[in-house]
Amino acid sequence: MNTQTHFFIAVPIETEQKKRIHHWVTENRNNLPFKSWVHPEDYHITLAFLGHVESKDQLSQLSKRVSEKTEDIQPFTLSLKGLDTFGKKDSPRIFWAGVEESSSLHYVQKQVFQACKDAGFKLDTKPFRPHITLARRWKTETPFIKPEAFEHTFRDDSNTFTVQKIHLYQTHLDRVPKYETVGQFALYGVL
Repeated sequence: MNTQTHFFIAVPIETEQKKRIHHWVTENRNNLPFKSWVHPEDYHITLAFLGHVESKDQLSQLSKRVSEKTEDIQPFTLSLKGLDTFGKKDSPRIFWAGVEESSSLHYVQKQVFQACKDAGFKLDTKPFRPHITLARRWKTETPFIKPEAFEHTFRDDSNTFTVQKIHLYQTHLDRVPKYETVGQFALYGVL
């Protein structure tokens, strides 16, 4: 497989929430000088970054194992919650939208993580910090100062959505949007 191509498994963001986030970004990005902004179609919550995949057989094994681990999980709701950053406080490397704490999301992530390990992937073992990346790399000498209002951004009932599936994405660095869905795993649950 192409060595420039990477794969990851993530929760897709529903269209209405993508629109809300993008509207906020459009109105505020001129005041936030980051080097690159994520295309709204690329908004997601990463569950497991796989990196390079050796073969189609490895992807097939992965898909089988993820399906087995997630087929009994019921759909669940997530709510957007505030804005924050990763990296240095005065020159962050990632600017992101958060989600309310969700035991269901953490459970899905653990199941996906185990399925990936079972399929032979070596994954990053850092703690899971669910977020939607909006921008990367602060680009000015002026220090970033996080506005207090960021804590309250996206905190209303209209920012809740239902997670009914997770996606396997392939990265295309030469395209915009960059991420292509190459697999889907429905959450059916046992009723």
